[in-house]
Amino acid sequence: MNTKNLKYFVFIILSCLITFSCSDPVLVDYAEGDTVKINNPFLQISTLVVPFQAGIPSYKISMHLVNNEQDVSKVNVYSIFTDAKTGISSNEVLLTSFDVADGNRVLLEKNLTYDDLKKGLKVGGVDLPADQNLLAVGSGWKLRFEGETKFGTEILSGTINVGVLSRFAGIYKVIESHYYRIGVLTATWDGQTRFLGSVDENTFSYNDYWGSFAWAGKSFRFDIDFATNKIKVPIITESGLFSGTRAISCETDEALFAEFDCKQFNVLEPNEATGAHRIKLTYGYFTDGSGPRAFYEILEKVN
Repeated sequence: MNTKNLKYFVFIILSCLITFSCSDPVLVDYAEGDTVKINNPFLQISTLVVPFQAGIPSYKISMHLVNNEQDVSKVNVYSIFTDAKTGISSNEVLLTSFDVADGNRVLLEKNLTYDDLKKGLKVGGVDLPADQNLLAVGSGWKLRFEGETKFGTEILSGTINVGVLSRFAGIYKVIESHYYRIGVLTATWDGQTRFLGSVDENTFSYNDYWGSFAWAGKSFRFDIDFATNKIKVPIITESGLFSGTRAISCETDEALFAEFDCKQFNVLEPNEATGAHRIKLTYGYFTDGSGPRAFYEILEKVN
């Protein structure tokens, strides 16, 4: 018996001596090769944050219920929605329920559609829109959990947040690319993928890369004017500039992008039929005493 298990055994014996009676403890496989005694049931949530995007058929929520003497027989999932534009929250509704199978650690998972997520919810007395494209970016659902036991209802710790992203956020494949270093073609990165996140309705983040260069954990941003589909890029964040003295763009320094036709770039080309939206970007930086580094990419949404 190792030291950890010996301490645990002594604790159980002492507890028995103090109370003069002792029932068999419930030992649960909590992690790799480890067991613990569970005093209260709880959830190990796998999907703490679920990204919601208009057009995706369904969204999986997944968790394990770690059970105990109270023996939770059903887990009820309650939902509340908050609208980003108004800051108003909805009423709370019962979203779904799980009947719990036998076992001390039970997998609970389900796919939820938008119809499931919006059912019964009202914000300011109004139903959520039938058209999910009308949900404001930054809005979202917060899910909480209650367990039904023979002793009554047990509040289960943990929440899941379902956050609304722009339908133009997601994984993009690089269809065409060029990097010019002081006027000389230096690199292409066709076929690579990039994650574009949504900050708000018009602002997006370009993450972990600057053109062909890896930039792990950092990002710049760009804005889309949806009235014209024109894009303003780059917008420098707290990550700073990748390199050089200052950022450059077609908007501010068109002469430094002589290799590209600026009029053909920095635009969104939406494809509502297939969802394969295209984003064409040019951006770069200038190093004093050296010259410009200019990038262009055509990105196509794949997920």
